[in-house]
Amino acid sequence: MSICIPSSRSIAQILLALTLACSAWVNAANDQVAATQLRGLLNAMDSLQGKFVQTTYDKKGVEQEQSSGTFMLMRPGKFYWETLEPMPQLLVSNNKTIWLYDADLETVTERVFSGDLRQTPALLLSADIEQLRKSFTITQTSKDKATKTFTLTPKVTEDLFQQLSLVFSADQLAEFVIQDSLGQTTRAVLQDAKRNQPLPEEKFFFVVPQGVEVIKD
Repeated sequence: MSICIPSSRSIAQILLALTLACSAWVNAANDQVAATQLRGLLNAMDSLQGKFVQTTYDKKGVEQEQSSGTFMLMRPGKFYWETLEPMPQLLVSNNKTIWLYDADLETVTERVFSGDLRQTPALLLSADIEQLRKSFTITQTSKDKATKTFTLTPKVTEDLFQQLSLVFSADQLAEFVIQDSLGQTTRAVLQDAKRNQPLPEEKFFFVVPQGVEVIKD
């Protein structure tokens, strides 16, 4: 994500490598086919809302922390990611500006929305196939007929994350999985997710509370 936020603080830091069981059948698709399949799944999702449970692991696989909250995503480039536990924090984008609000610190970090997919993984929801293929090497594996995992590896190695996986269950986005450049892994499991429901536009515009310091990034 353009705003580099550690572990539980950002949708862009949602991660974890998906390991397939030995008995699973694997169907590896080439880059073009995988991108086309992923684009088809994302095209069917104009919006998504629900709850999340996000767990962060160190490079040895030891759990470091867990957080939970609610989210809303809307194409193109709009998202609302609110961490409720253990530390309240809010990440909002309206496709023009990104805000990170930390209530405890009474600060909001604000920056111009970036169109760089490698810096803002949430943009994958609105990118076309050629954008995806330009920025990532894409592979697709299937654990069973209902579950598909798309793994995106940045073609530029100095990006904020090393690998991003999107896990779909019954053609609906079910998990985000990201491994960062330090070997840290975070997995966000989406719960009670509802697709293509009307979402309030005002949720994607952040109004700075009185007395809160604004930091331009």
